[in-house]
Amino acid sequence: MPKTNASATKLKMLLPYLGLACTSLFWAGNALVARGFNDAIPPLALAFYRWLACAILISPFIALALWRHRVYIRRYFSKLLVLAFLSITCYNSLLYISAQHTTALNITLVNALMPVTTLVMAIPLFHQRLSVKNLLGTGIAFFGAVYVILQGRPSQLLALQINQGDAVMALAMFLWSAYSVLLRKWSIPIPGFDLFAILLGLGLLILTPFYHWNWTYSGSVVWTTDLFLVVGYVAVFPSLLAYLFWNYGIAATSPSTAALFAYLTPLLTGLLAIPLLQETPQPYHAIGGLAILLGLYLSYDIGRSGAVR
Repeated sequence: MPKTNASATKLKMLLPYLGLACTSLFWAGNALVARGFNDAIPPLALAFYRWLACAILISPFIALALWRHRVYIRRYFSKLLVLAFLSITCYNSLLYISAQHTTALNITLVNALMPVTTLVMAIPLFHQRLSVKNLLGTGIAFFGAVYVILQGRPSQLLALQINQGDAVMALAMFLWSAYSVLLRKWSIPIPGFDLFAILLGLGLLILTPFYHWNWTYSGSVVWTTDLFLVVGYVAVFPSLLAYLFWNYGIAATSPSTAALFAYLTPLLTGLLAIPLLQETPQPYHAIGGLAILLGLYLSYDIGRSGAVR
């Protein structure tokens, strides 16, 4: 029995990190989908339909959550509205818009700053103290992510051109960091899945008029089998599962720790491109990947002192 209890305890401790790693995997798939279907569907339409499909899938749970937690919804309505706007309405909509105006390289480079931004926001709010190990780990993971993004050629930085798409992606990254920090700071007493269902319902309502404007400007979407499959994928994995895993990871660890797992996204995107896009494994995958994993190991406990167990 003691061994069984110890194994169960260890598994419970690992679950948030496994969930955050899965979130990075799903985001990597989202990046590949956004890149591959950039011309097939307008950015706000893709954001709207992914959340609409997700909402349809869990519509009974949304209705149940709205009724079950109506007292808390009235009490925390303004905070729920802010969280829904930052996460459901803004982040992916801005990411898809950014993809219309800049390169995938620029997007991933800007997004690599998310853990740093989240850490800077979290320090004054949670009074976090960073050890030398934490700082070293954050730096190593950042180096590894950038090394993968640049495909082992730092000279690519000299060829970068900054444009409006990069500014849009920077805004998206900043808003996601704010969402992650506020989600933990406010600690709204609604269970994870129910909280996601409520945020999804509110965020979709806010997104609808923006989609309508985009529809009048860009016209209707020409639906194909591939596009239906794409919307199905982004509705289930980068939407439903990723948000549940991310929110659980923040609650069980800290916003700063969760944000560090964003460094896995460019590595996983590159690894997924090997079987999906028939790309060849390169030495930078191994070098950058080892640096990311080492950095995560050294930094996993940032902000853990106040974590919810």
